[in-house]
This record gives sequence, C-alpha cells and structure tokens, in this order.
Amino acid sequence: MRLVLAQTPRFNSYVEGVKWLLGKLPRGDVLVLPEYWIGTAPMDGGEFRRYVEALAEVAAAFGGVVAGGAVAVERGGAVKNVCPVVGREGLLTWGEKIFPSAATGERGWVSRGSRLALFKAVGWSVGCLVCVDLLYPELARRLALSGAEVIVNPASVSADRRGLWASLGVVRAFENSVYVAAALGTGYGYVDGRKAEGGSYVATPNGLLTEFGSEPGVYVADLDREEVAYARRRRRYLEDAASMPEVSLNTYGF
Repeated sequence: MRLVLAQTPRFNSYVEGVKWLLGKLPRGDVLVLPEYWIGTAPMDGGEFRRYVEALAEVAAAFGGVVAGGAVAVERGGAVKNVCPVVGREGLLTWGEKIFPSAATGERGWVSRGSRLALFKAVGWSVGCLVCVDLLYPELARRLALSGAEVIVNPASVSADRRGLWASLGVVRAFENSVYVAAALGTGYGYVDGRKAEGGSYVATPNGLLTEFGSEPGVYVADLDREEVAYARRRRRYLEDAASMPEVSLNTYGF
C-alpha cells in the first residue's frame, strides 16, 4: 500500500488547504491529513458536508482514500473532533476523538467521542486514532483485534513532544503488530507559545521508524504486508490478547 502523509501548515480554510494539496499530491492509496489542519473553529453540518465534498475531489485526483485529518464539528448541541474517511464517491465512514486533550484545554469545548473508524483500502484494513487517543493502548488494541493492519494518527503535537510521539508510535506498532503512521501539522503555535514543528512518521510492526522532519510537504511510504504477517507469526501478541486469561492480584498493604 502506498501511504501518503501530508505535513501541512495550518490553513485559514479548507479551500486554501485543498488548493495546497492538489498542487503537491502524488498518486497513492491512503492520504492522511493532520488534526486541525484548517483551524479549530467548529463546522456546522452544512460546512462539514462541503468539506467532505472538497475531500472527495482530492480523493479523485489522488486515486485513493483520504483520512481527512480531524476537524471540529458541531452536532446536536455538542462539538466532536471528527476524522472523515472520504473516497471519490464521498463520505465512506468517520471516527471521533474519544478523549479530547485535557492538557491543551480541548476537553473544555470538545465532547468525548464514541466511535472509531476502521476501513478498507486496496485490501488493507486501516484504523484511525486522533492525536492523543494514541496514548490510550486500549484503543489501539481494539483496532488491532478488529483487524487493523495500519493505524493512522492525524495529530497536532508541540515540538517538545516530537520525540515522545515518535517513541509512542514505535511502541504501539510493535505491541499490536501494525504500522502506525502519524500526520502532524507544522509551522504554527499553540496559545501557550509552544510551536508545532512537524515530526510526521511511519513506524513498522517490527520496530523501525521513518521520520519526515519539520518542513511542510507530502511524504510517501510504501507499506509491505509481509512486515505485518512476519510480526504476527513471530510474536503472537494479538493472539495472546484475544485469549487473555482472568488475572488475579496478589496484594499486600491495601
């Protein structure tokens, strides 16, 4: 599978962002956009539909499926952080950020999500975890046990956390025998003064990491299914997790 990660600046609108993408995109199978790549202002239902229509144009030009970053969408009086999965025919499915960030204050205005996206692309099973959801091993394991071979991570991460994020991807990939691919934004700042400086990467199921630096751009990785098969034959972590015995605690002093 040819995976494409867009490491973008933060655009003022999806129109601006799509124009930037269309000028750079190669052909590929799955394109991943960063979290909040077109800003943090919540979209209403009509705006979200137009956003999906624009991504469908990108999917048609790209020749694959677009994991459309993660955008704030207001529905039913609540704001959710949503990752739309879009093909040339339109919206295929979507996932939500299960745990909005407490550290950045996002939890004060974005409600918890309740669904994860898992979709097929060129015969591969691909799951999506938005930004800090990657820090919850239970969510990655849920996707892997449901068949995911790749977990994509649209994210916005400050420069002081880039090393942590790459290490996290290596661990999640290895323990679940999956690829983990993070698309991060670059070239903007948080309200507390920290900078976002890219750090997009692909981690393999067997412990290797490819990082894509700080510059805005579109980065390509060709994934090999034999990497997944080898990891699962050799280590059998998912087999063990699927048959987890009841484990007791021998305690003292509680």
